[in-house]
Amino acid sequence: MGLSIDNCFLKGQRVRSDTRRNIARLLEAVGEEIELNPSGVTMQSAAARAGIGTATAYRYFSSVEDLVAAYVVRIFDELRTFSQDCPLAGVALFEAVLARWIDLVLEHGKVMVQLRSRVGYLERLDARDAVIERSRAIWERPVSALLSEVGQPAGMLRQALFLTNVLTDPREILDLRMTEGLRADEIGARLRDAIAGAIAGWAEGAMPRSAASGVSSL
Repeated sequence: MGLSIDNCFLKGQRVRSDTRRNIARLLEAVGEEIELNPSGVTMQSAAARAGIGTATAYRYFSSVEDLVAAYVVRIFDELRTFSQDCPLAGVALFEAVLARWIDLVLEHGKVMVQLRSRVGYLERLDARDAVIERSRAIWERPVSALLSEVGQPAGMLRQALFLTNVLTDPREILDLRMTEGLRADEIGARLRDAIAGAIAGWAEGAMPRSAASGVSSL
């Protein structure tokens, strides 16, 4: 079995320097391979571009899917650091993290769209999936700030994280850029409003029918 993502990225001090160097080269190589040929990337092609043997590559990652996942995890870790260190508050914090996410998607999106689980977000959240745990660490503070800004209770965080995950899917961000021709800031503004609207709609839908009718009549 190859090295796990967590072993490579969370416990890097235990990894030999040549191993760390080979992993870094493999990660760069798989990104370049996907940019050139998204549907034809193999462990062999990534290893060849990295200048290491295929057998060596398999010592680090058990499949090309694991290698792609590690590439995406590295992007998530970058965004997690940005989110945790951001000095902003309120909706400005949410907007800043969203803008950084969009920039990363536009830069690395062809790799990111290769990673899709057969399991839904909430199930993976409950199972403490490594990628989703990173996603939660990125979004929990900014989404909590957005909830407060739009007057929704903190207890709705789980559902708000789900809606944010749905509406910030890299495929859809790339689609908005390529088919609608939107700039990054335009994508961010539309997604911010869409997420806020989705949260409000979810909250209204969760109300008892009589209460929801009363709200609608105001």
